[in-house]
Amino acid sequence: MLEALEKIKSAEEQNERKKEKLVAELAAYETNKKQQLQKKREELRMDFSTVLSEREQVLSEELAAEEKELNSHAEDAIKMMEEKYQEKKEQTIQKIIERVISEYGSQ
Repeated sequence: MLEALEKIKSAEEQNERKKEKLVAELAAYETNKKQQLQKKREELRMDFSTVLSEREQVLSEELAAEEKELNSHAEDAIKMMEEKYQEKKEQTIQKIIERVISEYGSQ
């Protein structure tokens, strides 16, 4: 009987050691997985930042190109309006001169 109790006690101690070992292994596993998760989060954050920066750069370049094109169109439109103004101004001056000559004659 005593021998059976000693075997039971020995088995319980062995089970307790196995339990402690498994708990330690589980804690180490959990720590490892948390570190891997943190590393993955940081990698994703960096990837996101890189993609965002690249997208901002592309949009900035597109905006600059569009602004340049709009400025070019605006300059062309201003030049065309100035030319038309000059043309109309000259035509108007010529008509005024012709009218004055026709009404008052040339002197």
